Amino acid sequence: MTTAKDRTDPVIEEPEQRGMMRHPSDLLRLLFAVFFTVIGFLLATTLSELSEAITVEVIEGVDALPNEVIVAGILTVELFALFLPVFAVGYMMWLRRWRRLALALVASVAAIGILVLIEEFLVSRFSPPDLPFSPPSWVCPPGVIYDSILSCVPGSQAGIADLVYITGGVAFFSALAPWMTRAWRRFAWGTMLVVIAFRMISSLEPPVDEFLAVGLAYAIGAAVLLVFGEPDRRPRGRDVVIALARSGFAVSHVKRAGVDARGSVPYFVSTKGGRELFVKVLSPEERAADILFRILRMFRLKGVGDERPFSSLKRGIEHEAVASLKAGSDGVRTPRLEAVAEVLPNSMLIAYEMIDGSSLDGVEPDELTDDVLRGVWGQVETLRNRRTAHRDLRLANVFLGSDGAPWLIDFGFAELAATDGQLRSDIAELTTSTATVIGPQRAVANAVAGVGPVAVADAAQRIQPLALSGATREALKRQKGLDDELRKEIERQTGSEPVELEDLERVKTRTVLMTIGFALAVYFLIPQLAQTDFGAVLNANWLWAPAILGASVVTYVGAAYNVMGSVPDRVRLLPSVLAQFAGTFINRITPIKVGGMATNVRYLQKNGVESAVAISGVGISSVATFIVHMSLLVLTVFFLGRNAGNFISLPSGNTVLLVLVAVFGLSGLLLFLPFFRRIFTKKVWPLLKQSGRGLAQVASTPANAVMLFGGAFMMIAAYIAALWFSLEAFGGGLGIAAAALVFLGGQALGQMAPTPGGIGATEAAMIAAMTALGVDASVAVPSVFLYRIATFWLPIVPGVFSLRKLEADGLL
Repeated sequence: MTTAKDRTDPVIEEPEQRGMMRHPSDLLRLLFAVFFTVIGFLLATTLSELSEAITVEVIEGVDALPNEVIVAGILTVELFALFLPVFAVGYMMWLRRWRRLALALVASVAAIGILVLIEEFLVSRFSPPDLPFSPPSWVCPPGVIYDSILSCVPGSQAGIADLVYITGGVAFFSALAPWMTRAWRRFAWGTMLVVIAFRMISSLEPPVDEFLAVGLAYAIGAAVLLVFGEPDRRPRGRDVVIALARSGFAVSHVKRAGVDARGSVPYFVSTKGGRELFVKVLSPEERAADILFRILRMFRLKGVGDERPFSSLKRGIEHEAVASLKAGSDGVRTPRLEAVAEVLPNSMLIAYEMIDGSSLDGVEPDELTDDVLRGVWGQVETLRNRRTAHRDLRLANVFLGSDGAPWLIDFGFAELAATDGQLRSDIAELTTSTATVIGPQRAVANAVAGVGPVAVADAAQRIQPLALSGATREALKRQKGLDDELRKEIERQTGSEPVELEDLERVKTRTVLMTIGFALAVYFLIPQLAQTDFGAVLNANWLWAPAILGASVVTYVGAAYNVMGSVPDRVRLLPSVLAQFAGTFINRITPIKVGGMATNVRYLQKNGVESAVAISGVGISSVATFIVHMSLLVLTVFFLGRNAGNFISLPSGNTVLLVLVAVFGLSGLLLFLPFFRRIFTKKVWPLLKQSGRGLAQVASTPANAVMLFGGAFMMIAAYIAALWFSLEAFGGGLGIAAAALVFLGGQALGQMAPTPGGIGATEAAMIAAMTALGVDASVAVPSVFLYRIATFWLPIVPGVFSLRKLEADGLL
């Protein structure tokens, strides 16, 4: 905390300035640069004709100038570009800005390294365009800047800085951008654009790489600041004092306000004239956060009434000031606007008259009497009559004065000439936020008394989390089901029909996941299709197809019984089978069956199984499946005897001993370290004990044990049958026991692969096993492919429909 040195200085109370932090503006710069990088990559690869056209136009325009002028300009830019890095590094060293210099150099080196890799492994695969004319006499071959400076003289060819120079330079100033004034940032961008332009005209190279380099380098600079952090750049209390003094307010006391002022830093200010002010300070960081918030909502939501971000921070403050003045002139009780001022170098503040009282989120529930709530709704009705939407009517923005009169504050998100949807959102927000404190019945009754039953019933469709503020959503999470109760109460008090929620999602998570799933499925399937001899597949005996498909369906019935037996609650069979189909679709986009396990947990929870029991049950089902799988593998090896040695060769005793010593030694070393010991004692051991208790409990219940282990056996046996049927479709060659060994061994090896469903590894292991057991490759390859089509790829289609069905029925 800082205070004045003497009586004439204002007293400033605020927390100590934070050290290193990560700023929203750097994240916004990173996202913008990534988008620019994608455009640059397209230009450098698939849109080379556009780059060619740009180069031709520029060259033809420049060629109209005298050669002496062109050569002089090239050499001037060459010399300037040569000494600019030396000057920049030297200036930073002279100022002793060692940390900033280190960040800038790290960004430059990282950007150059990444660009070299992209150029080597991606861009180099595309041929650069051939320009349709001969180079002018003043064009110099491309090369490093130092070489071109030494080799080019007036009248001869001239070169310019290469791609490495541009990449390093952009990354350097990108890492320094937060500390640069607007004028210096414009100078840096202008310099880079001039260097790029002169490189293009001096070496006759289309700018196919420069856009990629600039975007990537700028992104790396922003990413370095996000990783390492930077000092807090927001204004401090002393800056507020100076800004208010320029607006005619002599300040005696400034205190950081511990209140909710979304999108700003609030202060309580006392002037030497005895006036009390509430001041909100907004910096570029708050503006960047607001832009990110609006962009996210723009891509995710529709119809919520969001407007585009303001063109500048100053325009945003001016909009709030106009909205506040308009509300006050319309008769709304809101604090008087006192000042709008610039806080140097690039922030703004807005000051209001201080109100004696507290916001509704800080008062006791019994203070929210019906008289107070009717007063609040009266203010809202005034806004509605003048088509003004507050758009942030949470409890923190409704103030209760010491005289008991309500005030509306903070018009930063307000909209004049509001749409019907924006007005509905105001009613939905205030009704829901008050209901979290006083209950649905009183909240709806006061809303109906304030704005009428028609307006409240119309707003009910927006009583859903997507349409509400973050604070109100958090309150709803703590009171689960309150939004449903509130909508039902609105139906009862207004006599309206059941509410159908307004569709506010532009892009649904389910749609994104399904799109990604299909894209990944196609991505992994195409290489397998390319390696398959379809002529051999078409020669299969298709009388086996119903048996193969039937065995594939049985695997899902077995998996359903396996999950049903893992929990004590009764769960229906048919929905459980659908859940396994849905889970297999999710598994296609997640490795190690993570998606399917999560689907089963959610399905059990929706069927009334407690969360802890559901999670434990899915784990128990996996353990039981593993036990059955390994038991069958051992029995198969024992049954086949020496024939199994062609596929599975057991290690020697010495090898087993060495592996055991290494495993136990590494385990002991990890458990000796406190970090890993805490993980084992707090995470791993409780899970093992819980699984052991769960297995013991299931084993003590015969019906559950039969479903658990019997379902796992049914599932594995059906997979083995599907594989054997596929082999028989191509003439066979293996007995059922050998086919079991191929499946059990290949599946175990395939699950170790990080790809979804063990794609690639499973097929390779099964084909290798078949050939090792004597099956010809011309039979093994199409057999495995047919098996995977029936058991892995085709179930995706019913998996999608099962997912939709379970979601529609509220079971997922």
